[in-house]
Amino acid sequence: MSEHLILADAADMALYQWGATLLAAAATFGAVISLRLPMQQLIKKQEEDFHGALVELFMFDVTPRQLTYVMFGGALVAGVLLALFIFHAEAGGLAVAGAFLVGTLAGYWVPRLVIYVLQRRRRQKLNDQLIDGLVTLANGMRAGLNLVQSMKLIETNAQPPISQEFGLMLREFEHGTSVDEIMRRASARIKLHHYKLLFAAMETARQRGGNLPETLDRLGESLREILRLEEKVKALTAENRMSARMMGAMPAVISGIYYMIDPGWVDALLDSQWGFLILLVALTFWIAGFLWIRKIMTFEI
Repeated sequence: MSEHLILADAADMALYQWGATLLAAAATFGAVISLRLPMQQLIKKQEEDFHGALVELFMFDVTPRQLTYVMFGGALVAGVLLALFIFHAEAGGLAVAGAFLVGTLAGYWVPRLVIYVLQRRRRQKLNDQLIDGLVTLANGMRAGLNLVQSMKLIETNAQPPISQEFGLMLREFEHGTSVDEIMRRASARIKLHHYKLLFAAMETARQRGGNLPETLDRLGESLREILRLEEKVKALTAENRMSARMMGAMPAVISGIYYMIDPGWVDALLDSQWGFLILLVALTFWIAGFLWIRKIMTFEI
């Protein structure tokens, strides 16, 4: 009799397990179906963002779709690896879920951060090359060349990235686009205030007439003064920006010091769900505070 009861209990347990598996599969299938359209929209939006960034950086060997797949794949892998690390540390389920969320967000933002750093460096170099480009344009037109021929001098003699930008403008002109239109496209592509000012001044001088070399000279003097003021602002705020970096690094430094003094103090935060939740909240406020300080210390003249 007892054997029949054991077999019946085993059969019921197997039935429950199969039922739970089917329910989980159905729930997963329903989640995939319901999230399919939002995911497609998210991927499309991400590809559009990456397309603009790659065009700005002149990185044509990588497609926006490839970069999007790398970003989402890296986010998933980072989340799983961090969750497994916390799981092997015998933390609770909440800590594992939080670790997966943090890893996923980190993997999602790392490619975007790399693109942002590359864009920032390129834009800074474009700003640094602008004055020399203005001088080349003005001198070329004084020597009897027209605007397109003077732009060719920049493509031939200047260093990237400004030579790439003017080279692209010349390719567009060779394909039948008007000079005014290629300047508007360049202004939208470069996304720098100084270049917008340059192209707007050149377009206005072309449409209304006037001495374009003198206009470029006056614009060059104005931009030199603006750049001088920007450097002065950077020098005056250097100490505060360094203080912001030190404050941003302080939590990690203090945590490292506590860990060297007594590892149990730090392990207490990692071994419990509430401790890990406290770390997540602290990390969120730390990132928000650091970004807020950077926003306050950013000046645009």
